[in-house]
Amino acid sequence: MDLSGISVDLQDNTKDIENNVENNVIETDMEKLSVDDSSQMTQDSEQKMNVLITLIFEVYRVLMGSMLVLFVPQDCNGSICTIQDNFNRDDSGLTKSAFALNLLTMLAFVVLYKIEVSREHLLIDNLDVNPNEERTNEKVGENIEKLDLEIKNKIWKYDDYYKNTGYTCMGIFGLNSILSSVVIFNHYLNDKTITVLLTNLLFMGLKINEVFTIVYTEKNIFLSAFLTRKVQFNDIDKDKLN
Repeated sequence: MDLSGISVDLQDNTKDIENNVENNVIETDMEKLSVDDSSQMTQDSEQKMNVLITLIFEVYRVLMGSMLVLFVPQDCNGSICTIQDNFNRDDSGLTKSAFALNLLTMLAFVVLYKIEVSREHLLIDNLDVNPNEERTNEKVGENIEKLDLEIKNKIWKYDDYYKNTGYTCMGIFGLNSILSSVVIFNHYLNDKTITVLLTNLLFMGLKINEVFTIVYTEKNIFLSAFLTRKVQFNDIDKDKLN
């Protein structure tokens, strides 16, 4: 019996088995990476879709909450005014002034939403919502050290932009509410006037409150501005790790 031939065959078979095992391990690792990447892309896509859906409602809110002179029911010779009546009223320019402030308020909130959406996309693209990670300022601070310095600074800057624009919107909104209310109550119609006015003011007041709830946190606490439940971005996207 040729024992040397048997030994060679056994060695060859052993190498084949080892190669097959190694290949299977590599394929399994690649599959896991593929699943992780797919899961990450799905979470990011879902979050961005939620931002878009929420933004549609926000556009309605800023329109109704800013253009008070046009959309709050008012009296025109015993009947409800049309939008054209509200705009073309002859009252020594008071209504026109209020309308101009309405437009300025809307513009300010459009800028706020632009910053808000940019901030949200920046967080979605670079951070992650990880329920298995701590959400403390210190722990999130450790995690974001894994990001490039430029991205970290950009995230912090957008938080500052967001807060400062929120202050600006609050001031303009306050002036708009006062001047518009003077015009509206000079042409009071009925209970609908008060109801619609208060509802629209509440829309915008709640928005400003949301902004300050989001930004008045510790430096590394990044709350979502759009997701239905105020989630916190507390980890790094896997594809952003250095």
